[in-house]
Amino acid sequence: MKATPARPTTIDSVLYGERWFPFFFRHTDGTLLLYIEYGHDAHWSPCFRLESRDEGRTWTNPCDNIPRTAWCHSFADGRLFEIDTYGVQDPRQPHDACFYGAWSDPSKPGSPVEKELVRVHCPSARPLPLNSLRGYPPHHWWDLWNGLHGTENLNGSEIFIKGPIFTSGLDAGAASDGKRLLAVGYYPHIDASIRGDWVWLFESLDRGQTWREFSVVARPSAELPAGANETTIVRLRDGRLYAVARTHRPLVHMWSSDEGRTWTTPTPVKMVDSDVKPERVWPVCKVLHDGALAMTYGRPGKHLILDPTGTGTQWQSHLDLHAWELDTQAHLGVPPEQRLRGIVGHDPDVYCNRYTDSGDYLGLVESGPDGLIVMYDVHHYVERLGAKPVQGIRLVRVKLER
Repeated sequence: MKATPARPTTIDSVLYGERWFPFFFRHTDGTLLLYIEYGHDAHWSPCFRLESRDEGRTWTNPCDNIPRTAWCHSFADGRLFEIDTYGVQDPRQPHDACFYGAWSDPSKPGSPVEKELVRVHCPSARPLPLNSLRGYPPHHWWDLWNGLHGTENLNGSEIFIKGPIFTSGLDAGAASDGKRLLAVGYYPHIDASIRGDWVWLFESLDRGQTWREFSVVARPSAELPAGANETTIVRLRDGRLYAVARTHRPLVHMWSSDEGRTWTTPTPVKMVDSDVKPERVWPVCKVLHDGALAMTYGRPGKHLILDPTGTGTQWQSHLDLHAWELDTQAHLGVPPEQRLRGIVGHDPDVYCNRYTDSGDYLGLVESGPDGLIVMYDVHHYVERLGAKPVQGIRLVRVKLER
């Protein structure tokens, strides 16, 4: 299986302002939905959503049903469920976290959006005081905090952030009648003596209105001293669930043969045709129409790998999209000192200047029977000789040969 990229194109850019962490997926009706953060690279950066009905060539209809989306789910009936990134501990029910949630129908412009609180029962989650998070929260979240506490006279040590950061999910299958959802999210354990994040599988039986802890996908151990966090989950063509998670270094993967009740021990993702070691942030895995797998991940760099067997055991055909981006800038005459230069070639634990490079969080969808679309953000980015530096979102189309 071979992946060949076309030249990247800029689909959104600003001279003043910021663009971070594009997350996008295909809605039930075929529309591509793209979420972009527009604040600083910190907690509490809000996002907006764009839509494309021509495979990413044009983007329209900006909206923001909830402040900051990290994951959403498209139902078979055309409804869209969106959930916010951060939950807040309910002071009256401290084992519960409350999130902003929204249900809408993007295929029907102008139709009403139902906005309600989503409640997640997560007794294993450790609450963190608001003032321990990085960045200043804008007004988007204040009503949530004030409403739960019944007062506006609050400070950062009285509000507790609690619950999972959801990063991926799926429908539990035909037997659930579309009501049962499974999603993965992470948080530190309530036992503060256990260092590192745990990845949990969560279950909803009412189309996302309420959730509960269902099983542990990955936890801190001797092999994973810092635990795991950002996780992607898919259903393989043989019916098993497959998850890939971020750790301090290698990406690790796990399988479940019993609908997520139990999981195999996390092991590093390995390539079968090279010595490339998949590692670091925001893995995004997709099952293609023929059952093959495609996955992106980043930092340092922007990477795409494939598994034609669809098992998660035969990763191959590594494509270095960062090198391709540098080649594209060189092709358009951009001097070396103005090309992306802030992360690759450095140890990200020591030097990680994303403001002259990229957040390296990639988005991925299948496009047609033999193509993929990949997106990523760029910062202080010069597209061609003489152009002004911008903050933007880049799109690259990848052709697959089987």
